[in-house]
Amino acid sequence: AEAYLARLVREAALLGPLFDRDREVMQVHLGGGTPNFLSPGQIGELMETLSRHFHFSTSPARDFSIEIDPRCVSQGAIEALAFMGFNRASLGVQDFDPDVQAAVNRIQSVEETQAVIDACRQTGFRSVNVDLIYGLPRQTRAGFGKTLDTVIQARPDRLAVYSCAHMPQLFRPQPRRSEARLPRAEDKLALLQLAIGKL
Repeated sequence: AEAYLARLVREAALLGPLFDRDREVMQVHLGGGTPNFLSPGQIGELMETLSRHFHFSTSPARDFSIEIDPRCVSQGAIEALAFMGFNRASLGVQDFDPDVQAAVNRIQSVEETQAVIDACRQTGFRSVNVDLIYGLPRQTRAGFGKTLDTVIQARPDRLAVYSCAHMPQLFRPQPRRSEARLPRAEDKLALLQLAIGKL
């Protein structure tokens, strides 16, 4: 993380002078995988550095968002993110079905996810997004239907429902052995139709 942050700060220092200081930054998004593997202190230092190189807006209308992995974030970290100015959170869920979670090696309870949603709302985040994925190994209409019902009950402000991109040659955490357990094309389409119907 330290080596990555050092390079990111260097890149910001190189790019900052290319932009007019009168141009306000209204949107910041830390994502592309979950960035909360960084400590709150590291994220704070990054945001402080970026604000020195770019003119961050202080408008209440600004959108500063961050992806959060509900499995590895504390109440204190969420409070720190809110203090830094983050006001939108995107939570990765994928699916709550235990068989699917075991297949993708992402064990995550409904309770811990709901606790993070609640903590974001209590600390001033004005929007909470939940990310779901259809077409995962072992995913069924019945199981995904329960996940959708659970997420709908949690009432996130936004939902993102992505198609599973199974590319183990690019993403090492995706085991090749799970290819046999992926839904067939027609079953994957049925999962998407189920999501559209329920939402």
